[in-house]
Amino acid sequence: MTIAIDGQKKSFSFKCACCGEIHEGGPSFAFNEPSFICDISEEERAERVFLNSDLCVVDNETYFIRTTLEIPINGSDDSFLWGVWVSQSKESFDRYVETYEQDQTGDRSFGWLAVSMPGYSSKDTDHASLATDVVWGNERPELKIHDDQDHPLAVDQREGISWERAVELAVLLNHGN
Repeated sequence: MTIAIDGQKKSFSFKCACCGEIHEGGPSFAFNEPSFICDISEEERAERVFLNSDLCVVDNETYFIRTTLEIPINGSDDSFLWGVWVSQSKESFDRYVETYEQDQTGDRSFGWLAVSMPGYSSKDTDHASLATDVVWGNERPELKIHDDQDHPLAVDQREGISWERAVELAVLLNHGN
């Protein structure tokens, strides 16, 4: 495990105890779909769900876009990056689609986190109650959890995570329990 020395940040890397591989760079994991649609049967999805790598619409009334959620790794130049889905109002969704190929820098919208994240889920935490702002730009929008929330994910985005926590999450996501 590489750790910052004398206040200088280092690239994130670690030797995985599960597979023995050395993993380098900030871990990055993405969700293929909002958790919301997991309850819809495969037969119903064809009729009720539009889904591609950036957009999801359920029943022509519930709207989601894919964003990135960045968690700083303390002592590292790298971050832990999540590709997550967030709900959007119809107006925000339509504006996002209409301006998708344009520079959207400066645009923002409100949404609710729409995935259940390993390492942050428990019976005591509810991701659906995480209010967020989507910060649009030239690339995939960034998700910022509102600062006034004390959910562990919100705290980690504000304060960063330890090197050890980043390793723990990376191993969990790569190898399960």
